[in-house]
Amino acid sequence: MKKILAIGLAGVLLLGGMGAVAAGGSAGDPLITLRYLTGTYRPALMQAIDEKVAAMGTGEESGRSTLAQLAQQILARAEGESAPGYAHTYQEQRFKEGDVITLEAGSSMVLLAGGARMTVPAGGAVIDLTAGAEVASGAALEESHRYLSGENTVCTVTVTTATAVLAPQGYYAVAESDAVDYNELAAALQAMGVVRGSNISYGSGYELETQPNRVEGLIMFLRLTGQEEAALSYTGPCPFNDVPSWCESYVAYAADRGYVEGYGDGRYGTKDPMTGKQFIALLLRILEYSEEGSTPDFTYNTAISSAKALGVITSGEEQLLSSGTFLRAQMLYFSYYALEAKAKGSSVTLLQELESAGVITDAAEIVAAVENQRLP
Repeated sequence: MKKILAIGLAGVLLLGGMGAVAAGGSAGDPLITLRYLTGTYRPALMQAIDEKVAAMGTGEESGRSTLAQLAQQILARAEGESAPGYAHTYQEQRFKEGDVITLEAGSSMVLLAGGARMTVPAGGAVIDLTAGAEVASGAALEESHRYLSGENTVCTVTVTTATAVLAPQGYYAVAESDAVDYNELAAALQAMGVVRGSNISYGSGYELETQPNRVEGLIMFLRLTGQEEAALSYTGPCPFNDVPSWCESYVAYAADRGYVEGYGDGRYGTKDPMTGKQFIALLLRILEYSEEGSTPDFTYNTAISSAKALGVITSGEEQLLSSGTFLRAQMLYFSYYALEAKAKGSSVTLLQELESAGVITDAAEIVAAVENQRLP
């Protein structure tokens, strides 16, 4: 700990010690000799550091912690480590729940999507430049606001939602959590051609922080199962009266094959949020599990528990579906792991079927690169 504090204090004292260094030369010969640096200046500097470290009492742990963080970043940067990053302009990045971004003094951050909270050390200051106000430690970040870490302040930003898009500027470091990496799964599906970005200009267009509507979920499902082209060329009538022309063939095709039903009043519910139960029911239908007869494999109301009993989802995934709002992040999670599922009575996975049909290529390389662990 003392070594870390010494490094941080060295960075601080070096800024204020240039006058002492200059004393090693003269007007006639302003160059500083190596003998002076090693024999006079460095011992004096280290003594000053030792005195300041010794003066820090147990009641100043937050200050010691802040200085330690700064020292670690200075050391890592000096040694060429890759953990600390630097962005000369705001550079958007995707993060996951529990990731912690440390900002050095003078660095700043913008939240573009999702949620995060700011932790400010005692004696430090972070300014919300957009609102023109100081930020309290523990406060939630406001979207599109610019936050500046003040003088002698090393603050941290912790992601509080499943995913978030943040844009740091300046020097920063990231401590990654072991939470589900929905961002990685979205990127893998995009590489397979299953996911296409929206017109949102940030976060790769994934919009993982929003709820999918019933049409978005259906289109995702049809792409996942290699049926999008068939749906686009379908010319049969659409049985619903609330479906826009741009997606009419998708809904008509899915209704014709029994994948979706409306509300019974002529509406499909195009703009209504798709729920986890609805998406899992779609998945079970494409895997050829039946809702018909006296002993159905599942019913709509039991889709989630039946999917667990049938081995299509895990216990952890059942719990995930039963808690919180079903977001695009979760939709892409279940889409990715659906590729491991097998149709009823089959020994072939959905991914193998899609590869055989030429719908997905280079899947082995893409899957091999994914580090995310499925919920047990």
